[in-house]
Amino acid sequence: MDYTLIIILVVFMAFIFFSNRRRKAATQQLENSVKVGSKAVMLGGITGIITEIRETTLVVETLPGTKIEFLKAAVRTVTAPSLDAKPLATKKPPVAKKVAPKPAAAAVKKAVATKPAVKKSTK
Repeated sequence: MDYTLIIILVVFMAFIFFSNRRRKAATQQLENSVKVGSKAVMLGGITGIITEIRETTLVVETLPGTKIEFLKAAVRTVTAPSLDAKPLATKKPPVAKKVAPKPAAAAVKKAVATKPAVKKSTK
């Protein structure tokens, strides 16, 4: 009999078994590192701070006030929260600047305001 084919098959099966075990261990370690306040990068490239963890999903705050719900399996990487980092909720949103009216718009308003009233003649 040809034992080389059997040996190759056994080595191949062992390789599949051990690589599958290693992948499962890495997935379990990633799931254990997911904590509220951690910075997460999702598979789509979206980054944010984890604000809530549910049974099969988690909520990520990408911008202050913008929360997106993802499946736990969509997490690519997780970074532990820094001790110096402030939570997103404490950041104030940018204040909108007041825009001065354009000179052309002011001239049109002035011309309309100073236009003499037209009187109709009653004949």
